[in-house]
Amino acid sequence: MPPNYPLVSIIITCFNYELFISECIESALQQDYPNLEIIVVDDGSKDGSWDIIQQYRDQVTCVRQQNRGALRSSLTGFRLSNGDFVHFLDADDLLVPGALQQIAPHLRPDVSKVPFMLSPIDRDGQVIGDPFPKLAQSIESGPLIQSINQRGYYNTPPTSGNIYRRDIYENLGDLSYERAIDGVPYLLAPFLGKVVSLDVPLGKYRIHNANLSSFSTLSSDRLNGYIDRFMARLRHLAQLIDERGIKGKIRLRQDYAYVREMTILSTVASGKRPALRLLASYISAVRREHRALRTCMSLAFALGLFVLPNLGRRQLASFRLDPSRFWRVRSRLKHAASVGT
Repeated sequence: MPPNYPLVSIIITCFNYELFISECIESALQQDYPNLEIIVVDDGSKDGSWDIIQQYRDQVTCVRQQNRGALRSSLTGFRLSNGDFVHFLDADDLLVPGALQQIAPHLRPDVSKVPFMLSPIDRDGQVIGDPFPKLAQSIESGPLIQSINQRGYYNTPPTSGNIYRRDIYENLGDLSYERAIDGVPYLLAPFLGKVVSLDVPLGKYRIHNANLSSFSTLSSDRLNGYIDRFMARLRHLAQLIDERGIKGKIRLRQDYAYVREMTILSTVASGKRPALRLLASYISAVRREHRALRTCMSLAFALGLFVLPNLGRRQLASFRLDPSRFWRVRSRLKHAASVGT
């Protein structure tokens, strides 16, 4: 293969997604990229997913395992892969035609990660909002490292919107705290190479009842789990930086705006009104980490959680955690603004 076409491994993990798995596999097979392998791991599906997957056994590597969760099925696929770059594609998501050809010029040894935007679609494949997250065309990792130090994260797409250089996933160590495959790798990538962000939607992210279940139940335990994983990833990142002798350190804090927000939502989930001191700490963290518009929005959100009755607080908190509602609202506001100009 020409040097600008390194081997790319698309790893598709599936659990009970018989409605979507065929379309997902087809979106990978239809890529006009000349050096590609596709691995599909069925994580013990109880529906007809495995029967559908086996129909592609002459074109892709098909593996079935007992149900062990998304992380372990992704690791199974990674162990079976040989790609210089890897792409974890959720079974309900899609790649758009020609996506890998657009990404190909950036698959270089000095590039650790290529994130791209995703178009949110509904169960039937209809677009329900603007492409997200908003990415600026960039080849720099410095601002991302700065964001990690400031906020504990940087703006990145969900799993299906990223291609990683293989070594980012090697020798990660203990991931027992994790549920997803790309929790600490997305944080590690800027320290190990250039992150080339593409400001075009090259994939589709499906919103449906199954994957919204994690947002539908406002649970204190669930929200505290978000906090625990957030902090565990940062501690793990600091460990990997030290073990690999990478230049640069990260400063761990306990008062990230994300942690404060999840603490507030956990308080609401337990049926309590957040204390003014906690809300003030949250606003202070947002002011430190974000610009004025975000601070104003967060202030309105915090005030709502304080003044509303219990039912209203829970509804507002649920709205905050539901991405499909946010995308629809953003799209409507954008449309209204364009009509008014």
